Amino acid sequence: MSQKPSIAEILAKPDQREALFDRATLKEETRTVEVAFSSEVPVRRWYGKEILSHARGAINFERLKSGRANLLVNHDPGDWVGVIEDSRVDDDKVGRAVVRFGNSERASEIFRDVKDGILASISVSYRRDEMKLTKTGSDEDDEYTITRWTPLEVSLVTVPADHTVGVGRAADTQVHQPAAAAARKEHQMKAGESAPAGGAAEVVTVVDHAAPERLRILTLQTLAKTHKIDDEQRDQWINEGVTSEEAAQKVLDIIAERAKKGVKDNPARLGLSAVDINRYSLTRAIKACVEKSWPKVAPYEAEISETVARRLGRANSGEHTFFVPLDVQWANAMQREQRDLVVGTASAGGYLVGTAVLGFIDVLRNRSVVMRLGATTLPGLVGSVSIPKKLTSASGSWFATEAGTATESNLTFGQVPLVPKTVGGYVEISRQLLLQSTPNAEGIVNTDLASVIALAVDLAALVGPGTAGQPTGIAATTGVGTANPTAGTNINYADMIRFQTTVAGANAMLPGFGYVTTPTIAGLLMGKPRFTNSDTPIWGGNILDGSLVGARAMTSLQVSSATMFGGDFSQVVVGEWGVLEIEANPYAQFQAGIVGVRALYSCDIGVRYAAAFAIGTGMTA
Repeated sequence: MSQKPSIAEILAKPDQREALFDRATLKEETRTVEVAFSSEVPVRRWYGKEILSHARGAINFERLKSGRANLLVNHDPGDWVGVIEDSRVDDDKVGRAVVRFGNSERASEIFRDVKDGILASISVSYRRDEMKLTKTGSDEDDEYTITRWTPLEVSLVTVPADHTVGVGRAADTQVHQPAAAAARKEHQMKAGESAPAGGAAEVVTVVDHAAPERLRILTLQTLAKTHKIDDEQRDQWINEGVTSEEAAQKVLDIIAERAKKGVKDNPARLGLSAVDINRYSLTRAIKACVEKSWPKVAPYEAEISETVARRLGRANSGEHTFFVPLDVQWANAMQREQRDLVVGTASAGGYLVGTAVLGFIDVLRNRSVVMRLGATTLPGLVGSVSIPKKLTSASGSWFATEAGTATESNLTFGQVPLVPKTVGGYVEISRQLLLQSTPNAEGIVNTDLASVIALAVDLAALVGPGTAGQPTGIAATTGVGTANPTAGTNINYADMIRFQTTVAGANAMLPGFGYVTTPTIAGLLMGKPRFTNSDTPIWGGNILDGSLVGARAMTSLQVSSATMFGGDFSQVVVGEWGVLEIEANPYAQFQAGIVGVRALYSCDIGVRYAAAFAIGTGMTA
């Protein structure tokens, strides 16, 4: 297991143990037999080794001594054949019970089978009430002692589970409570019931629906509660059979949609019209910083900056600094998505929109390889946010015998916290460019600033170390696969396929798979055929944006030499926080009239599923 379960998770799951009848205790006249149903011998469970304490007061016999605890067949509440008359713990720390068979035809039939040795196995269902970790080792060797537990009922089982684990014990049944079919009818427990289901009078077909379904429901409930998904949506997912992994993706989609809507409600967005957005000039604001003359040069931009600062509860840092509202940062993107800006009429903004340059966000994303390959973006965030992250995968299992039980998958989810981290970009522009208040000049300044920020975000997404205020990128995320080329050979088509087989081998091959490498490696692959005597190159398309083994492939100088990334880049989540803060230094190169401009932007990066990626190094011609 990659993450140890909590005590609460373990306590939430009832369980079973199996033993054998002592036929010598059978009394025909009273139709009773004594069974030893538990001991302190360790049994391996899904979370480690388990010891049932038999100390004084450890076992809650209330149910067994109530006269309401039944003797069942294969844990089927509908197949009742007797009652539990007495229960105790002996000095040898073994739990024992006396069971009495009823007088019905069915009970008499089962009693005869027990007397004749045809039925010799029992199974006791119990609930963990209190437990503690008594020995720490590896995940599989952790030892837990159940310090308080409640036996629920005793059942005769027609086909016992594997008794090789412990003495007279079943192999780990975890939370599965075998559901048997009577006359081909399946009985499933409702979530929250503690007594196991199942049992057949004639034909027994053992299946295991209760445990996986309960785990699915619990996971969906936890995801919904953690991420504030409304009850109606949660119940719809449960009723439609949405899997845990599908629910986690749906939660991320909801978070992303909330973030997009959050752009509209973000305090850094002022609700500017198309005319107002196009009236805003980044170069004019920078020029005002340089000349220290906001009222004369850029009164409109000064008012905008002061409004943003006031709404964010921040001080306007001075005459050399200003804040850019989200309306301007998003520019074209907001116009495309919201469809609420008037651009059809020239006098209402049509002329201006026709000459508008790309907004800061558009440029930033267009310059980022990771974002262009499909990274999930959460724009306009306010405060920290957590996204669901799959820790371990679900898996199926086959029954070893007719009455076997399925091994419950240890499917777990965690969270990737996204916390604002500030990245700074610095460019130098000429004073003459600032004097040219044209759309082209505006575009150059905007593009330069967005590009340097994009490079920093891209680098962090790929190789961010997660230290010194930097995000954690793909390369630093634990669990990423390795797809190095075959030792002693040059890179070839098989080496490119290895990226996909590595990810697919981790059950993480998703439709958004893509490659990122250096232009040098792309050039090498463009000059190599996929197969001998073939003229089809390994890398198709151009050197910047091509295709590789049927997937999109791009190049970036951000990637280290001889290195390639392959994976589903939608599993990279980029959180963006609103305000863009710009500061101008009029003395960067005083003699040449060069102005230095620094942009500060807040974002963070998280990888939801590390196994969705593989990295190859040591790639040579």
